Amino acid sequence: MSLALKLAKKAEGMTSPNPLVGAVLVKHGKIIGQGYHKKAGLPHAEIEAFKNADKKRNSLKGATLYVTLEPCCHKDKRTPPCVNTIIEKQISKVFVAMLDPNPKVSGNGIKKLRKSAIEVEVGILEEKAKELNEAFSKYITTGKPFVILKLAATMDGKIAAYTGDSKWIGSPTQRKYAHQLRNKVDGVMVGIETVLKDNPSLNVRLDKKTSYPVPIVLDSKLRIPIDSNLLSIHEHSIIATSSKSYPRKKEKLINLGATILHLKADKNGKLNLKELVKRLGKHGITSVLIEGGSKVAASALKSGIVDKVVFFYAPKIVGSEGISMIGELGISTIKKSLEIKDIKITKIKDEFMIEGYLKR
Repeated sequence: MSLALKLAKKAEGMTSPNPLVGAVLVKHGKIIGQGYHKKAGLPHAEIEAFKNADKKRNSLKGATLYVTLEPCCHKDKRTPPCVNTIIEKQISKVFVAMLDPNPKVSGNGIKKLRKSAIEVEVGILEEKAKELNEAFSKYITTGKPFVILKLAATMDGKIAAYTGDSKWIGSPTQRKYAHQLRNKVDGVMVGIETVLKDNPSLNVRLDKKTSYPVPIVLDSKLRIPIDSNLLSIHEHSIIATSSKSYPRKKEKLINLGATILHLKADKNGKLNLKELVKRLGKHGITSVLIEGGSKVAASALKSGIVDKVVFFYAPKIVGSEGISMIGELGISTIKKSLEIKDIKITKIKDEFMIEGYLKR
């Protein structure tokens, strides 16, 4: 199952809105086939493993299948049910890491296998499998994207010096980790101030071939420059605004591949982020990485849209006049503070990456 999970990870950033799935076939104590779901629309992991075994001319009758997600039992537009193929191939036993959260499956695949006298065991490395597909699980059950807030800061919690200078807080190694995060998500969200100050590309700079996440810009007054890097690099972008004005600019932005989402805003011009994530879900965005500054981070946390935080800390100190990681949250007592659970700490040379989930 550990190998199956490793195989599933190979397709990170490529399978959305489908889950990441890996499969391994074993017979007489030897691996005879393996595969993973490579991209939405392509064969599922189980089918890839069967094809791999067939190439080696291995008989599948009586083999054991290890798969990271419950085999599907429903037919979608592009792929047939994997359960039927497992039965046809006369697999004798199936180990499943986790049940499929998709209401169309959710235990029904297991039932169908057992009805066909196939032994099934569920829960092998379940927590790792759930973490691998946490975005898929949320999206398939709620229709809303899984939201990660990423920040890079100094040891004293500052994302920039008092001048606004922030290049570079993290090392090249840390920035590579950040790009790996981008590679996993469907969309990267920033505020308009970041666009105006840094003119970011918001692409993924990794050695391996990858697809770019969609840039999502919070821009209540529609100030984004037409010649912004993100508009020229990406075929598609999403701009969230409250402005009903500037029809000519909107037309130009649309011609550059932008989708304009009109949202409600409060008296301070802050957009309704709860409404935004619902709209993003309807546009097929299953996961979002927030990379904005302290104001965007505060707005996201206050609105309750953040599921997970990933904070990088570099061995640097800039002092109290530096810009804090997170802006005003209006929390008056420690008892009312936001709590993070299931903390995981990773050391990256002299830096630290801290991950955790917001307690609801």
